[in-house]
Amino acid sequence: MHDLAIIGGRVLDGTSRPPFRADIGIQGGKISELGLFSGGSAGQEISAAGLVSCPGFIDTHSHSDLIALAEPELLPKIMQGITTELFGQDGIGAAPLNPETTGAWRQYLAGLNGDPPIAWDWTGVGEYAQRLDKIQTATHPVLLVPQGNIRMVVMGLEDLQADETQLRAMEREVCRGMEAGAVGMSLGMIYMPCIFSRREELVRLCRLVGRKGGVLVVHIRSVGDLLLESVNEMITLAEEGEISVHISHFKASGKRNWPKMKVALEALERAEARGIEITFDIYPYTAGSTMFLAILPPWALEGGIAQTLKRLQDRAVRQKVKDQFSNPPPRRPDEPGWDNPVNLVGWKNILVSSVGGGANQRWVGKDIETIAGEEGKEPAETAFQILLEEEGRVGMIMFLMDEENVAMGLRHPQGMFCTDGLLGGKPHPRVYGSFPRILGRYVRERKDLTLEEAVRKMTSFPARRFGLQDRGLVTEGKAADLVVFDPRTILDRATYEDPRQYPEGIHHVIVNGVHSVSEGRFTGKRGGRVFRRRSD
Repeated sequence: MHDLAIIGGRVLDGTSRPPFRADIGIQGGKISELGLFSGGSAGQEISAAGLVSCPGFIDTHSHSDLIALAEPELLPKIMQGITTELFGQDGIGAAPLNPETTGAWRQYLAGLNGDPPIAWDWTGVGEYAQRLDKIQTATHPVLLVPQGNIRMVVMGLEDLQADETQLRAMEREVCRGMEAGAVGMSLGMIYMPCIFSRREELVRLCRLVGRKGGVLVVHIRSVGDLLLESVNEMITLAEEGEISVHISHFKASGKRNWPKMKVALEALERAEARGIEITFDIYPYTAGSTMFLAILPPWALEGGIAQTLKRLQDRAVRQKVKDQFSNPPPRRPDEPGWDNPVNLVGWKNILVSSVGGGANQRWVGKDIETIAGEEGKEPAETAFQILLEEEGRVGMIMFLMDEENVAMGLRHPQGMFCTDGLLGGKPHPRVYGSFPRILGRYVRERKDLTLEEAVRKMTSFPARRFGLQDRGLVTEGKAADLVVFDPRTILDRATYEDPRQYPEGIHHVIVNGVHSVSEGRFTGKRGGRVFRRRSD
């Protein structure tokens, strides 16, 4: 007898095969049988009449790293059918840490991953994974080694070139992370201290990760004016670094750059045809979201948040930054990345999504131009005030993209899907709605993808890409990570005005055989465990 059985529905197995009639038996956290059962064949039965069952969704770009320790239920993710998430994105994550710089790092990450009231009582990737295991999250964390953390542990936060001793120390730190089970290394070419890395440093670390079977997951240097140059930089790094590359949250930002989306995707196709393994993920919205500090040029971030805030108190420095908002200095593609969102979309299209303290909650959900009017200041000075008063602990949402470009990326054969959601304050609606939005808006309504292909891109494709051997397919012996949904009604409900809303149409979510969502409600049961890549 099975522990649990899903009875009377159709199955999308994750392979692009059309849905077929089958029941699913679950025992010991695994799919134990796929077939047609008689009644009473399981201790618990779920009726899936009129519904579709498929593998649990895999979020290939998540910022749940810290909130997972404070709120392990991870309701924004589990309620939309996500059962697995990749942590440690953009080259700046929770581990490894250097105790001497942990305070500054925590402050820096607050605008991206939040700053929940938890003790940062780990240093290495392995210790961080043990913390996640101990608390048991609702979803499965999959870990990346962030290159910025590696650099910080060895060299601090300064713009310096690594010498041979430091390069070897970084290689040792990468090895520790990979041996702790990480599936690859992340890189954030717009984030400090990744932006200070020279080519030799990146190539050496990539070769090491590649030899260990890992993937490079990268936030490229520019998704705006230098999008094409940045894509080509990653293609050549993949070749020289002998590693497969996955580009995060692929997009063309700013109206003047929208025509580059097709050209950039064609560059990926040519690279794939030459034998370079290169993929990307994308979220189904026209706005992006990141830390508010990203409005500043790279030179203003050197040395950490304390140095940045000190600079912003200097009137001459503020004027220099304001001048560069309007007239960005020319730069070469290999120089530190700065997409300058102010220049790309203007202050009206930049919203404050979260702040660190309670006193300034009045700013959350408002654009900088509106806040400036209320404060009686010009927008740039208002932005500096926000950063100074909140000590950099601010998140933002930026309206940057074209929907037809988004649909083009969702359809592309080298693309998969993500939330890339910052979970604090008044978050981007993608935190709560990305996967149901694809299935409702882009599959059912717009018909940009078939249901079978969309599910494959959410399940078996990312599972294969990141070496998640036991998930991504509905087949006997695989982990019982499953979603039961109604393809006729599934849709996101989260909006920019009211983002904290769960989607419609997700009936059941099962993680490792644990029934975590039942009839659209969280059961309080968590089945997640850290996925550890098999060490070579």
